[in-house]
Amino acid sequence: MLIYELHMADPIDKLAAQYFQLVELPNLALPPGSVLIQPAVQAALYERMFNENVFPIPPDSYRSRVLKEILSRIEESITDPEEDEINDDLMECWSTLVSQPKPSALQQAQQLSLVKYTAPLSSGTPSPRTVTISESRGLILSGGTTGNRTWEAALHLGSFLVSEAGEALVRGKRVIELGAGTGFLSLLCARHLGVRSVVVTDREPVLIDNIRDCVRHNLQGKESIPIYPAIWDWGTPLEKSGDLAGLISEGGETGLTFDIALGADLIYDTDLVPLLVSTVRDLFENYHIKEFIIAATLRNEDTFRTFLVACETNSFTVETLPFESTPSEDQTGFFHSTSIPIRTYRITRRQ
Repeated sequence: MLIYELHMADPIDKLAAQYFQLVELPNLALPPGSVLIQPAVQAALYERMFNENVFPIPPDSYRSRVLKEILSRIEESITDPEEDEINDDLMECWSTLVSQPKPSALQQAQQLSLVKYTAPLSSGTPSPRTVTISESRGLILSGGTTGNRTWEAALHLGSFLVSEAGEALVRGKRVIELGAGTGFLSLLCARHLGVRSVVVTDREPVLIDNIRDCVRHNLQGKESIPIYPAIWDWGTPLEKSGDLAGLISEGGETGLTFDIALGADLIYDTDLVPLLVSTVRDLFENYHIKEFIIAATLRNEDTFRTFLVACETNSFTVETLPFESTPSEDQTGFFHSTSIPIRTYRITRRQ
């Protein structure tokens, strides 16, 4: 039997990153049974994925599905019962999971879970860059909002931001994010991309409270990170109280200003386009941004065309950036589907 070496680029790394992101079972990069049968691999799987001391621990229902498939593959690969064994810790974990009471489908759908996203591998980052988010995968509408999960466009834009070109756009800059939802992009910027500050906004107070709670999960040894959650309902003034008060005082006479704005999956309803464009105009006129970087999932061409027309009417230039997501099967982090086109755009204002 070939010895399976464990190193940074091996399938265990990818599998673990997918597991903590709660990637669906059919899309997991599960090693073949001939690899899983090896004692060292089974021990690594337990220590890195199923040990009760790992953080965050995925929901029991997800852990059960993944472990069941792993154990099935191991059992199918046993050729010598005297020599080939299943790791005792994995079996004990399985016994514990199957003995747990099963929540209802509705309870599972509404459950908030901590989800850890790992950035794509980069030669310049010796250790993985991770962001931990609290979200609900089961419902498209959760608590009256679509913002309780991290959507593909945010993962696409996150993949761009951790690239050399993307990081250069935000490092040392004052950043603001619109329609942040789970706060994934802002937490990524604040924790790993060296921004001067990032104001993370959404119109839903429950999402802003959720983001505040997530900050503590992303300190990773730091006392604080430069992130400031705030409520902003498009078409109305930015609420400049609470977390923003300290940031505004740092601005001195110039008040609150930003260098760059970010947004992902903002253009999904034609009725919201005028409010979004009004807010973008506010950012250019009153907060002095130089550019607005967005990622858009092109589900409906008519909706996006409405946005482009509104941008032209307001003297905005929309430029397509030459960045495309890595095909799903080749991704090493921020795993997401590429079945529907996602594009990255830079919006500037004509003088």
